[in-house]
Amino acid sequence: MHVWPAAAGAITLVAAAVLVFEGGALTRMVAPVPYAMSLETGEGEPRRDAYVEVVVVPDELPPPTAEERLLARLEAVSRAVEQARGGAGGPPIALDTAGLDSAIRKIVAPLERLASVSVHVRDLASDTVLFDFQGDVPLNPASNNKLLTTAAALDLLGADYRFETRVLRHGEDLVVVGEGDPSFDHVALAALADEIAARTDLASLTRIVVDDAAFSPRRMAPGFSDTAIGLSYQAPSGALSLDFNTVEITVAPAAEGPLVKLFPDSTHVVIDNRATIGSGAPTVRTYARGEGDAVETVVEVTGKIRRRAKPVLVRRRISDPGLYTGGALAVMLAARSQDAPLPVVRGRAPTYGHGAEPVTRRDSAPLAVIAADALAFSNNFMAEQLLRTVGWRVTQSPGDWDNGSQVVLGYWRALGLDPNALVFENGSGMSDLGRVTTSALVDLIAVAGRVRAEEGGLLSALPVAGERGTLVSRLRKSGKRVRAKTGTLDGVSGLTGVITAEDGTPQVGFSILINVDDGRVAVAAKRKRAEDKIVMTVLRHLDAWAAAGGASRDAGGKSPAGTAVDGSAADLVASDGTPPAGPASDVPSSAAPADPPAG
Repeated sequence: MHVWPAAAGAITLVAAAVLVFEGGALTRMVAPVPYAMSLETGEGEPRRDAYVEVVVVPDELPPPTAEERLLARLEAVSRAVEQARGGAGGPPIALDTAGLDSAIRKIVAPLERLASVSVHVRDLASDTVLFDFQGDVPLNPASNNKLLTTAAALDLLGADYRFETRVLRHGEDLVVVGEGDPSFDHVALAALADEIAARTDLASLTRIVVDDAAFSPRRMAPGFSDTAIGLSYQAPSGALSLDFNTVEITVAPAAEGPLVKLFPDSTHVVIDNRATIGSGAPTVRTYARGEGDAVETVVEVTGKIRRRAKPVLVRRRISDPGLYTGGALAVMLAARSQDAPLPVVRGRAPTYGHGAEPVTRRDSAPLAVIAADALAFSNNFMAEQLLRTVGWRVTQSPGDWDNGSQVVLGYWRALGLDPNALVFENGSGMSDLGRVTTSALVDLIAVAGRVRAEEGGLLSALPVAGERGTLVSRLRKSGKRVRAKTGTLDGVSGLTGVITAEDGTPQVGFSILINVDDGRVAVAAKRKRAEDKIVMTVLRHLDAWAAAGGASRDAGGKSPAGTAVDGSAADLVASDGTPPAGPASDVPSSAAPADPPAG
């Protein structure tokens, strides 16, 4: 530590000093000077009223605080946005705006009597508004909210970011460390089990320790309900999770009575089968029983099933992600060792210097792939995992909805977007409180596209209409020129995305939100038909402009979405038919629903 007097010519003996700390480090001392030398005569004389301020310069600066880390990342985003804005601009698309206005208003008119409707359409290159209907009115976006969560994750973590799941050996303990991987499934866990069995003497192990401390102990997202039957699209979140924290339950008739099977099997999940053979249908729910490491997920089956009925398959959420994952690993290792499953407890992984030995690890696919799956299948669980991971990585505190939301809202402001245009409750949009404007959603699309125009950004993660997920059966006549995110809740629907040129260059950004008024009825199918009609109307007007020679404005080869920025905020940060993004509702895993809640 270097100590420099704040005033020259003073030699001090520190006594009864006043110390000043900043960020946990000593930065200044103010102390009385019992003896000082005169600068004029060079003679020493006692001093009773002199004080000296000493500046303390540590050999190593203290690590930045969570707030300082967040500010550094958001400042980088702001710089990238300003650089991107400087390169934006171009002649506007000269559509027949009067005709477009008339055509869209005819589509909106029948819905306007039943719902609050907002539509915003913009030329991405020139930032010219092509159509606006209540574009500044905040409405519930449902899963359009996932666009913001995904954009923040891609920009702050980087498109190449990968989630790690590590396995360590410490004495007789097998320690599994999770870091929030949203894609970790039973196939990945089985591969880990094989590697553990090959590299470790299973007979010498006495227990499995799960370390999920990367996230806070809180598991249910704000806006989610922990009651009812255990809906799979309201699954808990955890740093160590498996199969989207759901379990597949099959109820089938048998000679001795209804038979209940679980997949994957886990010591954390127990069956309470009260169903009987008879006329009717079984009811399946899950709930938590017990506390601490003794908590378990109970699968309760009641009701009846016909003797000749086909098996009934449903998904339900589990209660404790870490213990569920550890329990599934215990079952898999027991099958390989032909022994009883090991007990599972929660704990912290020791460091390598304290006797811990690495056994194996699993790296996820790049974040760009995971984000694309989360958007395509509108997976609520994956969105909440991304939010908490951003909170953890940026603030270096356990990931939670509080610090995750703080980061995302800071990201929103760093993009230059209006904070009054957004109410953010959770990462997925499964919320009654969430609000955003369609103009702000198009702002997000436009700015995020300019900041990260290359592959791996938000626009490249958007699903292509007619290909997969919640858009698989929509806008099929668009010629794969629409990339968009859907949103569906009871009485709420939305569609936000871009229309591209034939070469895939994004040209027009759009957002449509529909919130049915209380006491009114407008079924989801009707709302979605209106959304698709609006998009196809814009597409036809865009094609008419291009056919008239308008598309030649981009003959120089510049992307209307803007150019990539060298160096992004990310530089600052370090089988069974199941859909890639997991179940979105309580249906067989082989059937990805086109209309999931919050989808």
